[in-house]
Amino acid sequence: MTEELTIIPGQRIRHAEFGEGVVVAAATNGFVRAFFGGGERQVPVVSITPILGRSEQVVRNVGSGERRNRRAWLAYQAHALPLIESAAALTSAKIDLLPHQVVLTHRIATASPRRYLIADEVGLGKTIESALILRELASRGELNRALMVVPAGLVNNWHRELNEVFNLDFEVFGSQGDVTDRKSNAFVKHDRLIASVDTLKRKPRVKRLMDAPLWDLVIFDEAQHLTASKSGGKLKKTDNYRLAESLRSHCRDLILLSATPHQGDHYRFYMLMQLLDPTLFTSPDDMIENRHRLNSIIFRRTKADACRPDGSTLFARRWVHTESFVMSEVEREFYNDLHVYLMDGFALAKQQGNKGRALGFVMTIFQKIAASSFAAVHRTLRRRLIALTVQEGLMHDSKLDIDARDAAFAEARQLIQREFHLTEDRLGQIEAERVLADLKRRIVKKMDDDDLAMLSSEYSSETETTASEDSAIIAVELALPEERQRIRDLLTKFPPETETKVKNLINALGTLWQQDSSERVVIFATYLGSVEMLGEEIERAYPGQGVVVLKGGDHGTKLSAEKRFKQPNGPRVMICTAAGREGINLQHARVLFNFDLPWNPMDLEQRIGRIHRYGQKHTAQVYNLVLSDTIEGKIFLLLDDKLKEIAKALGKVDEHGEVAEDLRSQILGQLSERLSYESLYAQAVSDPELKRTRLELEQALSNASEARNVVYELFQDLDGFSLNDYQPFSDTSEGMDEIVRFVRTAAEDEGKAFRPEANGVFVVTTPDNGDPLRFTTDRDSSIEAENIDLLGLDHPNVVQYMQRFRSLPDEQIGIRVRSDDGRTGVLSIWHVTTQGERSETRNQMLSLAVNGEGQRIPSWEKQVDRLFQFSPASSNSEPQIDLLTELLEPMIHRELIHRGFLAENRGYDARLVGWVEVV
Repeated sequence: MTEELTIIPGQRIRHAEFGEGVVVAAATNGFVRAFFGGGERQVPVVSITPILGRSEQVVRNVGSGERRNRRAWLAYQAHALPLIESAAALTSAKIDLLPHQVVLTHRIATASPRRYLIADEVGLGKTIESALILRELASRGELNRALMVVPAGLVNNWHRELNEVFNLDFEVFGSQGDVTDRKSNAFVKHDRLIASVDTLKRKPRVKRLMDAPLWDLVIFDEAQHLTASKSGGKLKKTDNYRLAESLRSHCRDLILLSATPHQGDHYRFYMLMQLLDPTLFTSPDDMIENRHRLNSIIFRRTKADACRPDGSTLFARRWVHTESFVMSEVEREFYNDLHVYLMDGFALAKQQGNKGRALGFVMTIFQKIAASSFAAVHRTLRRRLIALTVQEGLMHDSKLDIDARDAAFAEARQLIQREFHLTEDRLGQIEAERVLADLKRRIVKKMDDDDLAMLSSEYSSETETTASEDSAIIAVELALPEERQRIRDLLTKFPPETETKVKNLINALGTLWQQDSSERVVIFATYLGSVEMLGEEIERAYPGQGVVVLKGGDHGTKLSAEKRFKQPNGPRVMICTAAGREGINLQHARVLFNFDLPWNPMDLEQRIGRIHRYGQKHTAQVYNLVLSDTIEGKIFLLLDDKLKEIAKALGKVDEHGEVAEDLRSQILGQLSERLSYESLYAQAVSDPELKRTRLELEQALSNASEARNVVYELFQDLDGFSLNDYQPFSDTSEGMDEIVRFVRTAAEDEGKAFRPEANGVFVVTTPDNGDPLRFTTDRDSSIEAENIDLLGLDHPNVVQYMQRFRSLPDEQIGIRVRSDDGRTGVLSIWHVTTQGERSETRNQMLSLAVNGEGQRIPSWEKQVDRLFQFSPASSNSEPQIDLLTELLEPMIHRELIHRGFLAENRGYDARLVGWVEVV
């Protein structure tokens, strides 16, 4: 292209000898001055070629044809689909998508700035809401870098949820994941990370975070732990708070999650709000006085707010009953001796100071296991005896006492053969040697005190709870004096009869099945020893009913167990370890037994939530089985009684005398922040009358109740959820039809066959008869069918197609079509990114249509899709560059201002993604 008119100052050009350059002065006498890499030069106009801008490239290469029209439409749709209004409701994640979640996601995703506290009550899906926000922002092209900061015990849960359910491709940073910062700054290299708050708050890590590029979005889970308080006029910020403070200025969007964000201390809550908007309040008093302003940064939905899409109640009723029993004489004798063993262990750990931390953690784990069942602690004691025997052999080996070493290892082999039911033949001996070698390796390796602390903690995750049994076995470096003999003595006193709690559970199951033999029952027991024993006892008592056990494993393993339990002729009983506490839905069962009780009552609420959830059609019946003469039983019953007293005083007791669910969750949530259950139960070992324990529990409950009242007062002006807010998003059929059409067109463009089947299922097949893709647009049926995908904007195939057609070469997206009513002109489609007051970005589609005289054609702008369906036109007219540069491009700025998309003195980027010339 050598026309002088196109060679103007600022024009990028290419020269055969000097490469790329920029014109610095207008062409005269056939020559032009330009700046190249080697400096400024004067060159002949005929020796240079203009480098066209992207929009000009599109306009100069307009073409026609059926396939070209189709691909140009696909390119336009690839940009437009992620920005449709109902995007949040069009996720392909197989989840129950609830109205309050859809509305919240849309409001946050389309807000500017995005700095919010999501304070929904427990059980309303804050994890799902976060994932939906991440998903929608990613689809809109407004999320590249995201950081999830969560409690250590929840890292794996978040990782599984975001990746397996929502296909978000997050990586785990720190000791629990593959991403580290040993050799380089991981926060620069990785764009989507999940990390524990404890891992990130160390000063060297905070510095690396600050050295990395800004994050588009940072989310803090359990944000009530970001605390800053005032004492004696002095402000004290925790390391957690300082981390959030640093990240606040190093991210575009910030979201805090907490069901209990206010701990009854207005100043702490005021400081939490400062992280979101330091200009909103001048002081805690100002916050109380103008609490209505909290609406601008807080979303809080209660279970009373939540409902189904049709407006019906979301949660069925629930009935929780505690059945208490006393131990038999032989059980009490065993329990008392075990109690002494634990007391001695805690005393030695305390005496040893820092050196005794590991033993203290082991005793805590033992105490938890003992509270589950005698069978569970019996199993752990047996295996700890083996490990102690191996440890003794290793000690003799280090002293070169060969005879003593061999004797210890020989005894360990015998114990292993008995424990694992190994035969005396060669194969059994080989297996015993393998177990022995594995124990040696693990004992020598030792376990880090911090890891033990996490495993014994009330915040340990489902996999860590199961691992804690193992840790209590192999953490033998510090043992009690004569511990092997003490364990042998304990084992001889183990009650041979069926446990009291088990007898009562077996009788209760019989009563249920007499009334309805098809009744499904869920039983929670935290530890493997309890689970294995219960499975055997139930199979023995009711051989025809069937038992499925959920011990753990990945999400797929859980779903497989859940699926077997749901089959019409499947097992009638599912026994779950802590692995079943999250991530599975068992609402087709209505009866749940808590065979043991977790120390943290909020974990009990999570268990109940497996059956008492969206989709439950009956009253959820929950039975807590408690040995009232154990320490754990006494504390649980004491807590239950105190809760009932508070509920009666507040008039929050139902017709069965049960504490109202919302009050229970509010007070227990506050209590969890005030009380270390781990310390409470450990101290109770040396306080059998529970005098000190009772006082501590009463004080904590009083504080929790007070905090609940303070929160109620402060939050009373917050907007609740209204189903009217959901109406604009309730009908997703139009958006889903657009996605189906997009997928069908894209699949056919690459030679695949697309056909509908019965029951709303679609199938995409390849010419080489590869694995077909089967999907449906019906959320409910997709959740039931494992082999059928749910179609949505975030389905991997849809994402792949959108990426492909968004990157279609510029030369292929301009088309020429024949007018159907005699009007001629151009429709231009722009993907516009605008900047807000705080440099936040927003993406939107903008359609501008004009005729040859430059007059707007509003009807074309509203019917973009229709113009792509016009017949291809074969006429070959001159490129309409003037129309682009002199009319349409200047029009963008005016239109953005007119529509309120562009703030004063703010920039924008407009990318031409569609050009339709109508002739």
